[in-house]
Amino acid sequence: MSISTAHDTTRWLRRAVVAATALSVAVTATGCGGGGEEKKPKASASPSATKSSDPQATAKAEVLAVYRNYWEAQVKAYAKASPVDTGLDKYAFDKALGKAESELVALKLNGNVIKGEPKLSPEVTAVSLDETPKKATITDCVDVSNWKLVKEKTGEEVKLPKERLTRFVTTINARTVGDKWMITETQQQDRTC
Repeated sequence: MSISTAHDTTRWLRRAVVAATALSVAVTATGCGGGGEEKKPKASASPSATKSSDPQATAKAEVLAVYRNYWEAQVKAYAKASPVDTGLDKYAFDKALGKAESELVALKLNGNVIKGEPKLSPEVTAVSLDETPKKATITDCVDVSNWKLVKEKTGEEVKLPKERLTRFVTTINARTVGDKWMITETQQQDRTC
């Protein structure tokens, strides 16, 4: 693999990691430096009870659930370089879905997949319920040190530049489509967390 291709691969890998998704048993949310796997969603703690008392808290829980589901679908898609039967389009659209799909094409063309799991520690940092569509912003520390780019046929890890960020801040935009929250855009910051 040429240096140029390695840098391109690093760039799309970081962007891919940033792309929004997934309330997953597999995704960790104990913080950037944390370990352990996340247990099945706290977000399923009865939203109807929260809804009546605090619409902001309900919206935040729903947005985080969609974000984690988006990640779960993305991890499945990147593990096979295909969005088919992953549910990715249920949680992302617009720029977020387009970015993920183009990165999946790049993976497939290069004969690569991404194995393992990233670690997430998302927090909803803004919610606007007074406009249509409703909007939210998530800030996350994404740790990709255990999410490895490998050759699909051999399972051999693709060497990436050592100076690449393996933990970085990501800003995620979400909005409602009808009454359902979806991830619309992800932006990786060039800073560690």
